[in-house]
Amino acid sequence: MMEQVNKEELALISMNVILHAGNARDYVFQAVDKASNGDFNQADELMKKADEEIVIAHKAQTNTLQKEAEGIEIPFSPLFGHAQDTLMTVKSEMNIMREIIKLYKKI
Repeated sequence: MMEQVNKEELALISMNVILHAGNARDYVFQAVDKASNGDFNQADELMKKADEEIVIAHKAQTNTLQKEAEGIEIPFSPLFGHAQDTLMTVKSEMNIMREIIKLYKKI
């Protein structure tokens, strides 16, 4: 019988990804707000916090996918799919907001 991640464990991982990606999103939008007001030091600090949060979320997702690559079955989970969507959306938002902050610094 193939080893498998149980649904409860996967739900916990999923919520962890969503939590930390959401924290990153909050920091990013706070950073852009600070940059819009010329507070670039604070904006940079908030972006660092966002980076820390997104790393935590990404590691949780990657560790799960690595298990599947090792032959451990991962059950289908709409919640895990949602967590992955959230993570990738926030990463895209972070990239866009970095560029917006650069623009604010030039203005």
